[in-house]
Amino acid sequence: MAGSGASGLPPPSFERLRLLFLTVAAGALFGGYWFLVLLQDGWSERNRACGALTGLGEFLDCTTRTLVLQALVPLAGPALVAVLVVPTYLVAPAVITRWHGARPLDPWPEAVRETVEQAGLERTPTLMVSTRGLSLWMFTYGRRPRHRVMLSAATGLYTLTDTAKVTATLAHELGHLRNRDVDRTYLAVLAAACLALVTIVPVGLSAALTTDLAPALAVTWRDLVVALLLAGTWAAVVRTREHEADLWGGGLRPRDMLDLLTDGKQERRHLLRLHPPLDRRLKVLRDPDLLLRPSAVEALVTGIAAGVVVTELGVSLRAVLPVPPLVTYWAAGLLAAVPVSGIVGLAVWRAGAARILTLERALACGLALGAGLVAGLVLAPRSGVRWSRWIPEAPDFTAVAEPTGIPPITALWMTATLLVLTTAVTGWFALASRTWTPRMGTRAWRYATPLAALMLAVVMGTWSLAARLAASEQWSAAALIHLLITPQTALFLLTLTLLALCPLTPPPRSIRRSRTAPPPPTPPSRTARPFPLPRPLTALSRLTLYLRSRTALPPRTPRPRTAPLLLALGVALVLSLGLPFLSPAPVLSVTTQAALPDSPQAGVICLGLYTVGSAAAGAPADHAAKERLGEVLRGSDDDLLRQAGELFLRGARIRSQDLEGLAWTAFVRRCDHLRRYRGAPVPEPVSPFPTEGW
Repeated sequence: MAGSGASGLPPPSFERLRLLFLTVAAGALFGGYWFLVLLQDGWSERNRACGALTGLGEFLDCTTRTLVLQALVPLAGPALVAVLVVPTYLVAPAVITRWHGARPLDPWPEAVRETVEQAGLERTPTLMVSTRGLSLWMFTYGRRPRHRVMLSAATGLYTLTDTAKVTATLAHELGHLRNRDVDRTYLAVLAAACLALVTIVPVGLSAALTTDLAPALAVTWRDLVVALLLAGTWAAVVRTREHEADLWGGGLRPRDMLDLLTDGKQERRHLLRLHPPLDRRLKVLRDPDLLLRPSAVEALVTGIAAGVVVTELGVSLRAVLPVPPLVTYWAAGLLAAVPVSGIVGLAVWRAGAARILTLERALACGLALGAGLVAGLVLAPRSGVRWSRWIPEAPDFTAVAEPTGIPPITALWMTATLLVLTTAVTGWFALASRTWTPRMGTRAWRYATPLAALMLAVVMGTWSLAARLAASEQWSAAALIHLLITPQTALFLLTLTLLALCPLTPPPRSIRRSRTAPPPPTPPSRTARPFPLPRPLTALSRLTLYLRSRTALPPRTPRPRTAPLLLALGVALVLSLGLPFLSPAPVLSVTTQAALPDSPQAGVICLGLYTVGSAAAGAPADHAAKERLGEVLRGSDDDLLRQAGELFLRGARIRSQDLEGLAWTAFVRRCDHLRRYRGAPVPEPVSPFPTEGW
């Protein structure tokens, strides 16, 4: 493929296949909520059994088991898709062969034999002849290492009358085998089909049959968005792999491939064959760089799918991992960041290594990725659908984040910060590809991936947790910073930033090199030397000189007007840092204890909890506030609330935040049970359900 710096990297179709699998994973999480509907009677029985227990320890153990199960149930959707895909993938080749009534081609025509031998494949495919088809067509199928090429029944006649057309078509199909996209493509199409069976159809039917209009509409539009994203991604996969097969076939039979695309007839499109138009295929065949440019639309779809995955996995992992919440969300972010870095990051890296990347396109990809993450938070089923209305027995644990509950100033600050951070990460990909590739060749991408995935995981995980807290507790931006960015977290973030900046310093000769001179080729025998770690000031100064040298622009690209873009990025950065302190709610909004009810009735106490949220307990280290809350709970008319109050008092006396956190969890869960399983003595809360000590 074009661009010496891009050779050796995975082809563009590979990253689009990753995007399709990521979209399938995000959509399958909707199917997991279908199991919540099927198991609604079981949730009621489990929770009523937990509420009937008299010991606080037994109550906590019982509710923990139930909540863990409910948090993991949405993962049944992706698991069911995987269970359906694997056996279908195994039997698909036999079904295709039987459907076409195919038999092995014997003997091979001489032109066909020469084309297969010139391809130089590791394993020679089996050529099958179908009993169908009056025109010339071919397609590849099968599983590695037993791949097959299906030929139409008219292939033998075309071999005698138009040999060049047959060899060009065969070279195109052999290009699919050489690019190794056959197995991945069939897995992708089967995953998309199974997703439609598991998620899109059942959830749509359930929404159509429910009598509650609000959750039905909330689910339906999300279901439609998932279907549209899936269809668009599948079309992109098909078109990209066809372009790549054209390029490889053009290298094998250049004149025949040009004649085929010039004089050929556009095939009839349908769901599984969305080949690009012939004129577009000709343009890409003549200018392969068209495939290497990153797409902002692709980055947007990637952000949407990743946002859904992080939002869902964050809560699921929070229920099973005994680690702090921020670490849990970083782990969830890492699971999504690995494919994201292989989609958006690889596209930007490839274009930068091939020297066809412009600053505007890199910034556009970063902004689109950030906007997609915001849209993914809104799209996630856990965020916007009140499952407790659709399923009366479902706990509010399944709807812990509602974006509409975020204060406007906080939402503006969070969005601006996310856009700045995602743009910075994509900019890092662009600069790293230009500084690492001349030193290390294509191996540099393998070394850059772990660091890039870690940066994206920190960004996505921290932002997703902040969104959950802001939505459930309506905290201000300054309060979120005060809670999330502890000294230990700040030190880790600073270290990660320096690790990302230091390798970006180019060698001095790359700064002095003329902007119009092409980059020198990297000798194959050259060994990579380890990167020196300069001092932070030296690294930043060299990076500034590198940016000013404008070597990131290709010689044939006109000089863009980068000043407005850099100014806009700087303004966004200033706003993201300054808006938290313009919030009307001060930092003390999570450190000052709210007024506590003076009634012993459990319903009144729980209503106060629903109204003020975590402010009922004060700051995490405010033991006096926990003692006051314990005194209120100890006077309650509910036995489990009294035991929770005793636990608060015991933790306050010995200054144990662990005991106080356990008491807070018992307080929140007991109020939830009183509202749902005791004839609803607690009025409906004014604010969203609080988190369990976050």
